[in-house]
Amino acid sequence: MFHMQTLKFNYENAKLKGIWHFSLPSGYTCPGAVNCKTFADKMTGKIMDEQTPVDGQTFRCYAAMDEARYPSVRKARWHNFDLLKGAKSVAEKVKLIADSLPQALKRVGGILRVHIGGDFFNYNYFRAWMKVAAMFPRVRFYAYTKSVKLLAQYLDEHKGLPSNFVFTCSRGGKYDNLIPSTNVKSAKVFFSQDEVDALGLDTDHTDELAIFGTDDFALLIHGSQPSGSTASKALAANKKKGFKGYANTHAPISKSLD
Repeated sequence: MFHMQTLKFNYENAKLKGIWHFSLPSGYTCPGAVNCKTFADKMTGKIMDEQTPVDGQTFRCYAAMDEARYPSVRKARWHNFDLLKGAKSVAEKVKLIADSLPQALKRVGGILRVHIGGDFFNYNYFRAWMKVAAMFPRVRFYAYTKSVKLLAQYLDEHKGLPSNFVFTCSRGGKYDNLIPSTNVKSAKVFFSQDEVDALGLDTDHTDELAIFGTDDFALLIHGSQPSGSTASKALAANKKKGFKGYANTHAPISKSLD
């Protein structure tokens, strides 16, 4: 039975300090992905690039690269996806997620990023997370999403989100045209800090703007990119200017969640 097993959650990584996170297989669960659409084969980890340019820009999903590199990461994300698909109703999905949440989050609260890899793959799954958030008001849930269609549908039906679930619409997807209707902030990946500065945007290196911010913001290209690609050249240029990616240098985010 699906409920005999639990979903796998993780704590911290090179970028996220003091933050729990949950993931699904990249690409396979990303119905809104366009400019970043990347798959790692479930069995072999072989990368499949299926990106289509948005504003002339494509890049490889860094989360898919983690799945390609680390079989344990790939296995955990497929474990999560398979369990969630086995939970057919919204109620079953809610029970599975709630039962699986780390005890530390349930006991004392904290911050949980829903999806480093993956996205909201259908409306029942989206609704399940909203119900879970309502059950655990001391946890601050947050997510980047290109599944803006599902977000817009939920907002239309419920006239709002749980107060402890914060979204950032990720630009470069199938449903960018719906972002303004949601009144939810958005983020876009840029290839250079100069471009960001010219637009007067802040760049988020720690997810702090995703978690606590209310305005649109920028992300800098990161992760391994195809050799010779524009994204790869941009990465190299940024490294020359001092951007090293996400090393273990950031202090934990510890703002009050009130």
